[in-house]
Amino acid sequence: MLKANFDIVPEMRDSEELRNSQLLIEVGEKMFSFVIYNKEQKRFVGLRQYNLDYTPGKTMLENLLEIVTNDEWLQSQFKEAFIIYNYTDSNFLPEKVFHIELNQPVTEILYGNAKKGLLLSEKVIGYKMYNIYRVPREIHALLQRKFSSGNYWHYYTLLLYDQQVQPSAGEQVIKMVMRADQFLVAVFNGEKIQLIQSYTYQTPDDVSYYLLGICNKFNISQDKVTLIVSGLLDEQSRLYQELLKYFLQVQWDRMPESIKLDKAFSAFPTHYFSPLLKMALCV
Repeated sequence: MLKANFDIVPEMRDSEELRNSQLLIEVGEKMFSFVIYNKEQKRFVGLRQYNLDYTPGKTMLENLLEIVTNDEWLQSQFKEAFIIYNYTDSNFLPEKVFHIELNQPVTEILYGNAKKGLLLSEKVIGYKMYNIYRVPREIHALLQRKFSSGNYWHYYTLLLYDQQVQPSAGEQVIKMVMRADQFLVAVFNGEKIQLIQSYTYQTPDDVSYYLLGICNKFNISQDKVTLIVSGLLDEQSRLYQELLKYFLQVQWDRMPESIKLDKAFSAFPTHYFSPLLKMALCV
C-alpha cells in the first residue's frame, strides 16, 4: 500500500459525521488527494495526499486502484463525492463560440492527438467561457466505478471561483499554487482572467524567469501586483526569498475566518492546502 505523504485525519472515525460530509478528491498526473468537509458545521475533518509517481512494476492506474481500494477513509459512506481533475490539457473558449463538437479539434490543435483520453467540458463559474479538458479514460472509468454518484470538475475551473479573490477594476493579481516540480499561475486584471497555466521548474530561478516573463507580456507592474502564494512553500525557502526579490506585494493564501479546521491541520501552514480546501466551499 502506498503511504500518504500528508496524513491529516483524526484518530477515530465518526461514521455519522462522515455520512453528513462531502468527499472532495483531486487527481492529477502525479498526485492524488482527498479532503473531507462537513458543510453544516463549516468544518474540515481531514485530508490525505499521495504521490502517484512511477513505482517499479506498477502503472499509475495500478497505484490509484490500490489507494481507492485500500484507504480506509475512502471506504466510508459520504453525503456527496466530487472529483477534481488536475490535468494540464485544458483550454478555455468564449461562451459565444463554444460547442461540444469543438472539444476534440481544439484540444488536439493545442496538445496533439498522441493521448487518447476522455474529453470533458464545463461552464466556468462567474465567467462567460467554457473549460475544455482531457483526462485519462481508464482513470475516469475507475473513479466512476468507485464513486458512482460523483460530480466532476476541473481544477482550473474551481480555482477561478475564489470568492476571496475578487480584484477591483484595474487591480492586478497573480495567484500561484506551488508543487514540488510544478507551479500553477492564474493572472487577473480586474474582473478579467488573462492567463491560467502550469509550468514545470527545477530551480527557483526558473520560477522567477516565468513570472517575470508573464509580467512583461501582460504589462504587469512588479511593484503593484498582488502575488498570492499557496501550496508547498515556506518562508525560509530559497524560492520564497526569490519571490521577495522581485515582488513587493507577496501574500500567503488564506481561508475564510468562518471556516473551522480539525486540530490535526494545525501541524501545517494553512496555505499548504488552501486551494483544495477552498474548492470544497465552491461545489
